[in-house]
Amino acid sequence: MDVYLVGGAVRDQLLGLPVVERDWVVVGAEPDTLLAQGYRQVGKDFPVYLHPDTKEEYALARTERKTGPLHTDFECNAEPSVTLEQDLFRRDLTINAIAQDGNGELIDPFGGQEDLRHKVLRHVSPAFAEDPLRVLRIARFAARFPGFTIDETTKFLMSDMVKANQLQSLSPERIYLETEKALSTDNPSRYFETLIEVNAHDILWRELDKNDLVRLKNWSADNNPIHAFTILASGLAQDDVGHLTSRWKFPGIYQELAALTIKIRNQQLENLSPDEIVSNLYDMDAFRRRERFEEACKLARMVAEAEGKTLDAQGLWLTYVAAAAEISAASVDSKLRGAAIGQAIRTAQINRIAALK
Repeated sequence: MDVYLVGGAVRDQLLGLPVVERDWVVVGAEPDTLLAQGYRQVGKDFPVYLHPDTKEEYALARTERKTGPLHTDFECNAEPSVTLEQDLFRRDLTINAIAQDGNGELIDPFGGQEDLRHKVLRHVSPAFAEDPLRVLRIARFAARFPGFTIDETTKFLMSDMVKANQLQSLSPERIYLETEKALSTDNPSRYFETLIEVNAHDILWRELDKNDLVRLKNWSADNNPIHAFTILASGLAQDDVGHLTSRWKFPGIYQELAALTIKIRNQQLENLSPDEIVSNLYDMDAFRRRERFEEACKLARMVAEAEGKTLDAQGLWLTYVAAAAEISAASVDSKLRGAAIGQAIRTAQINRIAALK
């Protein structure tokens, strides 16, 4: 059997980027051959195995045939007769269809190296259209590699897939995972811009408008997907944030941090009385979850900066929560009991805030 390094590891190596994970394809082998060597099969639908020592993925060379409308409706052929070129032919982009043998020689039947040199994202074959997740994957690659352009034929193919309602077959979990990866890049706005170009935006992100994308583009990305989402969604109403995150099954922290940031951003702090300020701090759980509150305050400032504004209130919120948090049961009359202790703490916090205003 022959073993080749394939996919993103070869691509990133050629681009001079760190190789995060390595995937391998095995040509001319039966499943029993790998199992006998201690490999462990992962999943039942595809012939993918974990190396007994490195835990890296080794997949038998295979071809795939679309059998139904769903993203997962594929029939797989992993007979030993499947060639390396046949395996590479089923891949999404030419830059991901380059293999490397054990001697370091590159096998590149579809011009991936040339497309790397010219910074082009180009599909390998018409079979690209059989997997609607690739629309999101190409948008994500556009975000990860902002200097690359999408080949016009590939872009037309993506648009046709959207027009044929193929995205509707994707599960919310898959959409979230691709979006999370895009939000983790240095240029997350390009993911959404690409989806606009192929008319997928309204299907996926109808709550968002061009101002939201401008804000995200102006933001100095920190590769934190939750922060990127908060910047993107900070112009929405609270209900719209909830609809968007629940529709695509985002983890709860996305909705929580975005909603808190929006509340901090929209508060007219200068118009609030000390009593109202303390009430808001409790409503926002600022004392019990201080770290999250401070994170949201910083994000509110980032939102303002991305919109070319300032947010002096962000600093004041941090000052107020720090001052109010210094008040504890030890700060009030020791003779008090029960609910009277909490009321005394709250009164002392209000007085402390009043002294700062």
